[in-house]
Amino acid sequence: MTLLDLMSSQVGQITALDGDPGFRSRLMEMGFQKGIKVRMIQKMPFNGPVKIRIRNGMISLRRSDATNISVRLNV
Repeated sequence: MTLLDLMSSQVGQITALDGDPGFRSRLMEMGFQKGIKVRMIQKMPFNGPVKIRIRNGMISLRRSDATNISVRLNV
């Protein structure tokens, strides 16, 4: 399951970061790491970015970037 598969207000735990090394490095600088919980806040219409909460911050990501972040649904 990817970050993009989360529905609004669902929480997932990051299991893997995919993509090229530069992309993974950029995500890690923003706080994305294996084991961190993320909450889907909003998916913008017309294939716009997704807004998520990670730690104590809000981040918007392109949908193509969100598909490179694997998560496990927290119950």
